[in-house]
Amino acid sequence: MLYARETNEGQLVADEQMVGIREHLSNKHRMIFLSGAISGETESHNTLLAFDSLCHDPIKVIITSFGGELDSAFLFYDTMRLVQSPIFVYGRICASAAAILLAAGQKRYLSPHAKVMLHLPFGRIAGDARDWEIQNIEMTKYKEGIVEILIECGAKKSRIDILHDMDRQFWLEPKEAIEYGLADAIMTADIMKEWLK
Repeated sequence: MLYARETNEGQLVADEQMVGIREHLSNKHRMIFLSGAISGETESHNTLLAFDSLCHDPIKVIITSFGGELDSAFLFYDTMRLVQSPIFVYGRICASAAAILLAAGQKRYLSPHAKVMLHLPFGRIAGDARDWEIQNIEMTKYKEGIVEILIECGAKKSRIDILHDMDRQFWLEPKEAIEYGLADAIMTADIMKEWLK
């Protein structure tokens, strides 16, 4: 679906300048879509900075992701914490690294049938025994980083409980994620209407 873009003077642009739905929502409502794998190719952290440089109205992040690269998720998380604009998050599927980004929002919403999942960092080990030791140390740092972020973002569990839950895939329904402290509320039509003003 294409939307007509308006110039600063309120004039409609030519057909070839029309935009798709995501670009329309992004430009008009300050929305960022994190869909699919979170990776180094995701430039969404730069979009956060760009939106924040224009004004400090809320930025809305919509997540539908089974996770991805932790370094990329940490970069997005750090950028969320640096900008002055409040970050509102709407999660549909927030698994693995995406669960960290859900938890980091100032206002955190889940769809009624959303899924949230925590687990240990995943990686492949290669090389000799010394390389394995180094990689194991790095994985432990990632694991500790995840726990620190979740606690900082309001998880209502102790460090030990979070580590225990992360030991295997730990799936949460929306109400469970809210009780856990990873989200605040279930998205409603009224809240979405406010987002789309």
